[in-house]
Amino acid sequence: MLIATKTLGGKIEHLYNQQDKNFAEIGRELNCDRTTVSREVKKGTIEIRDYEWRIIEVYSPEKGQEVYDHNATGKGPNLKIGTNDELAKFIEKRIKAHKSPAAVAQNIRESDEFDMELHWKTIYNYIDKEILDLDRDDLPHGNYKTEKDRPKESASTTRRKEGRTIRDRPEEADTREEFGHWEMDLVEGIKEKGEPFLLVLTERQTREEIIEKIPNKKAESVIKGLDRIERRFGVVNFRETFKTITTDNGSEFADYEGIEESFTGSSIPRTSQYYCDAYCSWQRGSNEVANRFIRRFLPKGTSFKGIKRTLVKKIQEFINTYPRKMFDYGNSDELFREKLSFSI
Repeated sequence: MLIATKTLGGKIEHLYNQQDKNFAEIGRELNCDRTTVSREVKKGTIEIRDYEWRIIEVYSPEKGQEVYDHNATGKGPNLKIGTNDELAKFIEKRIKAHKSPAAVAQNIRESDEFDMELHWKTIYNYIDKEILDLDRDDLPHGNYKTEKDRPKESASTTRRKEGRTIRDRPEEADTREEFGHWEMDLVEGIKEKGEPFLLVLTERQTREEIIEKIPNKKAESVIKGLDRIERRFGVVNFRETFKTITTDNGSEFADYEGIEESFTGSSIPRTSQYYCDAYCSWQRGSNEVANRFIRRFLPKGTSFKGIKRTLVKKIQEFINTYPRKMFDYGNSDELFREKLSFSI
C-alpha cells in the first residue's frame, strides 16, 4: 500500500527529478502501476528554486511520507481503518480485481479476518482522502459523484421512481451474490432521426451480455425488445433468470409497467425494475464496461442502420466468451450456463 519507503522514494526521486522520466517509465522500472507513481508524486510534490532562482516543482519522498502519515491517521476520530494495513490491503486487492465498494463492504462483513463493518460510502471517502493506494480510475465505474455534486432530478422523475430506486433493490442484487439481476441500457449510433439503437442487458454476477437491435429509443421499442427476449427464454425461465433489471432514468425506460409485464399479459410480473440515481452511470458499472466492448466494433458515430443481426450476435459472443481475470480467465458464457436451470 505504501510506496514512499526510503528505498522506493529515493528511486522515484532519482528517476523523476534527475532523469525526467514519466510515470509509465518509472512504473516499469519499479514494477508498479503508473497511477501508483502518479499518486505518490502528487503527494510528494514541493516547490524549490533552481540554480537560476526560478521556482520549480520536484518530488520529495519525505513530503510524500508526511502526507501519507497524515492521511492514514489524521482524518478524524471516526476513521475506522486507522493504521490497519491488512484491511487496507484487503480493500485495495478486491477493488483492483474489479469489485465495487459495495461488494467489498459486504466481503468485509462476511470475513472472519475483521471484527468490524464499513459502509461502502466510507470506502469512497478513504479513496478520495488518499488513505488507500487507489483512486477513482481504479473503480469499475470510475466516475462516482457524491449526492452533493450531482444535479438534481426533476420532481416528476422522483415521483415515478418512488419505491423503485436502487436503494429499494434487493440486497442480493447489490452484492452480486445471487444470479439473475441485470442492468439495462441503450447504445446509440449517430444522432439522427430514424436511427436504430442497441438494447443491452448485462447480468451482474456472470457479466453475461444480451444485445437486441431496436428501431428507436422509444419506450415501446424497449418493451418489444424485452418481449422478444422473453419469447426466446420462455415465460417461466425468463421470470427465474431476470429477477430484477436496473436502468437509468431516461424516458425510454419510464414505462416500468410495460417493462415488468409479460408479453402474455399475465398478472405475474416477469421482472422488477429499479432506477439508478440521477447522473450516476457508475451504478450500472457492468453495463458501462460491456458498452466499451461494443465500441470496439462500433465506434461512436457509426450508423446502426445497416447492421445485421449476425454482427450483433458476433459482438455479443465476443463479450460473453472473452477471458476475464475476475473469473480466473474463464468467461461469462460458461458461468451463465452453469447458473441456468434449463438449456438455451
